[in-house]
Amino acid sequence: MKIKKWIAAGLATIMMTGMLTGCGKNIDVAKEDGTVQSDTATQAEDGEITTLTWWVPLEGSASKFIQSYNENTAYQEAMKRLGIQIEFIHPAVGQEKEEFNLLFLGDKLPDIISYAQFYTGGEFQGMRDGVFLDITDQLPEYAPDYYKTLTEDEEFYREATDENGRVTAFYGYKPVGDPPFRRWILNENLLAELECEIPETVSDLEAMFDKMLAKGITPYMPEPGDRPGYEQQLMGMWDILRDFYVDNGKIKFGQMEPGFKSYLELMNKWYEKGYISKDFTSIEATEVNTLFDTGKIGTFLGPIVANYNRCEALGIPVTAAPYTRLESGQKLHWNDCDIWPKMNYNASVAVISKDCSNVQAALTFLNYGYTQEGAELYNWGVEGLNWDWQGDKRVYNDTMLENEFGTEEASYIYKVHFGPLLTWPDIECHANLLKSEGALNSRLQWADDPDVDSALQLPPFQLNDEEQQRLGEIENEVFTYCDEMVLKFITGAEPLENFDQYVETIKSLGIEEAIALEQKGYDTYMSKKVIGE
Repeated sequence: MKIKKWIAAGLATIMMTGMLTGCGKNIDVAKEDGTVQSDTATQAEDGEITTLTWWVPLEGSASKFIQSYNENTAYQEAMKRLGIQIEFIHPAVGQEKEEFNLLFLGDKLPDIISYAQFYTGGEFQGMRDGVFLDITDQLPEYAPDYYKTLTEDEEFYREATDENGRVTAFYGYKPVGDPPFRRWILNENLLAELECEIPETVSDLEAMFDKMLAKGITPYMPEPGDRPGYEQQLMGMWDILRDFYVDNGKIKFGQMEPGFKSYLELMNKWYEKGYISKDFTSIEATEVNTLFDTGKIGTFLGPIVANYNRCEALGIPVTAAPYTRLESGQKLHWNDCDIWPKMNYNASVAVISKDCSNVQAALTFLNYGYTQEGAELYNWGVEGLNWDWQGDKRVYNDTMLENEFGTEEASYIYKVHFGPLLTWPDIECHANLLKSEGALNSRLQWADDPDVDSALQLPPFQLNDEEQQRLGEIENEVFTYCDEMVLKFITGAEPLENFDQYVETIKSLGIEEAIALEQKGYDTYMSKKVIGE
């Protein structure tokens, strides 16, 4: 799927939304019994409200401002419309996995559980163990919108079902991809001072780096994090990814491929020339921002919109560069924002427990995010409180754009970021993107690139518990060794003449067994047929 495809789809969605809601602003939604329910529906017909418990970690950004998702106004509105009360149960921040495991030692599980992927072996193992319900046969009647979404999208169906086509969880779903958000961040004033055009190739970058060095600026700071030394945007030039990827149906491990040696040679060359900051192995992300803002580093790879908004506030005009090529016109196949995953694999992995007090109500509530009405509520928030109509277009108001906590943070208070929901491209309803025309344009600057796709990206397929455990054991040893050696290769502590020995050591740690497991999972995934086919 090319980038232009989601742009067309996004515009179509905007137009459809305007037709559905632009005139009267009311949407009619089919109820389970075939009758029609308006978007102002509230409680059950008998006036009684069903109460369910829902265990879900409170997302870190949200936890700074609210104590519970019961304070989230989008969830409050959904409860009112459906006549279903949710009592959210949140583990302590930082203790999510530990408290998740403790759930299964108690007498009774919560009705709904998010982050089901925490279960040993994953959510499908939980279904096989009988602690999470197999909801496959109940979806058509009690979660028809989710069922429709699941069965009309082959990719999503493959991701959301086990090897037997069974369903246990509600996943966040993205009908079309987002435009890539991580780019080279460049100071426009510095580019003008250096008399440099926006770089497109490696040679363009190196020419710019030389001019930066001449001015006493460290040209480039690689991405900090738990595994520094890997820049996917750069290694993608050799048609590889950092770890596992698919090449015409065959699973490969990137760090064993000749292209990875070429990547290391480039990074080592840049390190030796002084293009790369000597502090890249130990620096924090916030420090990178400060170094860039003060002109101590020339560029880095990061989220363009967040950096645009931050720098705009500081009076620093920034622009983005396209994905780097070895030469102009090169086709790139590594992009990870184009197709995969259809699934939003965060808190969206919501399951119904074996102890659920009202399965029908749980299915109904989780299904709501897949209705047009529910999707609009979760993605935009409440009309009047968070947004208003401007003609046939939704426009965020000051509650979002001028929030005392910040626009991004307001989204966690008033919208549903990581619930089971149908989510639109973020260029349509992401408050930070829509805050200014410049921010949106920065995201779209190089988005419609016909020579970029995600052909190398692995879909999120499932392995059984034993296979997943074995894969994890191998990965732990392999990744520990690789991460150590990559830094040595880049800094010159280990000569690149030893790359073949490096590959042999990776093999000795069991990587070929891991590749075979990944291949099995991928082949099973690709063999799935959608219900009814």
